[in-house]
Amino acid sequence: MRFFSITILFFFITGAHVQAQQYLWPSASGHYLSSTFGETRSAHFHAGLDIKTWGRQGYKVFASREGTLFRLLVTERGYGNAIYLKHPDGMFTVYAHLQRFNDQFQSIADSIRLQDFSFEMDAFLDTLGIQVNQGDVIGYTGSTGIGPPHLHFEIRDSMETPINALRTNLAIQDNLPPVFSSLIVEPLTKNSRVNGVATSSYTRAGKDNGVYDFGEVSLKGEAGLAVNVYDRANDVYNAYAVYSLALVQDSDTLFYQELNRFDYNESNEMFLDRIAPFGSNRRGHQRLYRKDGSDNPFYLISTKRAEITAPDSSTTYTIIASDYFGNTSKATISFARDTLSERFPVSLNSDTDDWYWSENWVSPDLQNTIDLSELNKGLPWEGSQQIIPVDSSKQLMFARITPGSSQKIITPDRQLTLRFNKNAFFDTMSIVTRYSMGNEENRISIQPEMLPTKSNFGLEFFLGDYFEEDNNYRLFRIDTSDGDTSYVDSELMGRTIHARPSALGEFTVLADNVAPEISYFNIYKTDYGKWLASVRVTDKLTGIKSSSAKFFVNGQRGIAEYDYEEELLIYYLPDFKPQTVNTAFVEIKDKAGNKASKEFQN
Repeated sequence: MRFFSITILFFFITGAHVQAQQYLWPSASGHYLSSTFGETRSAHFHAGLDIKTWGRQGYKVFASREGTLFRLLVTERGYGNAIYLKHPDGMFTVYAHLQRFNDQFQSIADSIRLQDFSFEMDAFLDTLGIQVNQGDVIGYTGSTGIGPPHLHFEIRDSMETPINALRTNLAIQDNLPPVFSSLIVEPLTKNSRVNGVATSSYTRAGKDNGVYDFGEVSLKGEAGLAVNVYDRANDVYNAYAVYSLALVQDSDTLFYQELNRFDYNESNEMFLDRIAPFGSNRRGHQRLYRKDGSDNPFYLISTKRAEITAPDSSTTYTIIASDYFGNTSKATISFARDTLSERFPVSLNSDTDDWYWSENWVSPDLQNTIDLSELNKGLPWEGSQQIIPVDSSKQLMFARITPGSSQKIITPDRQLTLRFNKNAFFDTMSIVTRYSMGNEENRISIQPEMLPTKSNFGLEFFLGDYFEEDNNYRLFRIDTSDGDTSYVDSELMGRTIHARPSALGEFTVLADNVAPEISYFNIYKTDYGKWLASVRVTDKLTGIKSSSAKFFVNGQRGIAEYDYEEELLIYYLPDFKPQTVNTAFVEIKDKAGNKASKEFQN
């Protein structure tokens, strides 16, 4: 098939430079992975390999090549404790989630952080000229930033663009083919119907004679595919991203991608490439066509025919998935023309989070659609906004947002204002908003949540008569699947909440007036001989503001390191040793500014 020759050509064009360098496996924990390059993360593509450490910390981490210490990083979340090395050819390697650095690097980090007792730091150190040899121990595996314990390892080019480390001499034992799990078929136009409805369909894979099969789909109009497929490796049970995906019809390759490299400026392409089944938020399915507005670095072939048109007769398409070591699996899906589905008028309802959304149309009843690009059902308001009553007490406000220019949405009563910059969205789309504040409901709805934003947007909400003195009001996102709330970075200015959400959705306003709780002072010696102290710190609403922490033991201040997963505040001082009787004083704030302090003696 055509895509095989394209794959081989691309490999030789892009892979030669990387293959010329010899990398040392960077961990003493063994040649096994828990994650691979290009996998889906909450807001980005995974930039490296996650090397298994079997639930343990403290394995030696080796310099994969000779080079110079370029950067040391310590963060509460994300990479945690990380080392960046720069190599003679300009390439970089990154080692993250470390328990600790080697003695030399740790001394440098300590000297920087002890200047003001900061937990976090980001220091570029290449001017020091500190050299490392291939195989030198530079740190020890841990779980800082995010657990469970593992080593995150990256290779970056001279522009610090992450590349797939399996394109080098690094390898694992893998003779297992990928596994197809499920398939989404998306309707692409207002007239499209998939199995008779205006929403996406979700199908689990069957298997016959070694080939996976998703059966036959009834289609009217046009549709796109998104597949959930994962790779495996010998001796472990982890699921990985596949290296390449192709969509083929007869002898033509309609779509082809390889996970070779991406720029950090392209990380948000993940939201267009990886989608969830309707009603879910688990973005595990990879699109097999290019969405409008996408500039995905993994796509090598994306033809218009990848957007499948209802055929005159049953037509079969093949999806081919391969891992980096050449293990391959195939899956088929067939389409037949739907001649029975009809369109009927549809009325709006206020439960916009239950609608099926596209950029240009919406299905409130999941059967019929409304053209949003030509919506003319309500009272005109500022700019492109329209106000549409849905019942005697509720109204929806629609606005058309076009990338390339900043736009503002404001309700007629001036209580809710949304500000979108020119890069807020990937493509032109419609936004619908409403809010209700009272004893029975406290909600701000900004839909469609199922469509991605490209950047944060501004939200300002004037509380007005709902404001009560001495309340620390903040904004929270509502998870509509279970009702749980999560804090959105926000502040109260006068009677107005100002926030910068990263995605559309359902929000609520809550008052956080309760300070964090501090408990369980403990002093202990680590298995690598270091004395530490800790307290448990918890906060139920906005969460701990770790940069506010102060931690004294026996009258001496140390660095207060916060482990948000274990809810521990850890006292770190390079030469700390406990006394027979020890005292401690801890002070900390939450993200609403509530402050707690406590004294201990043991």
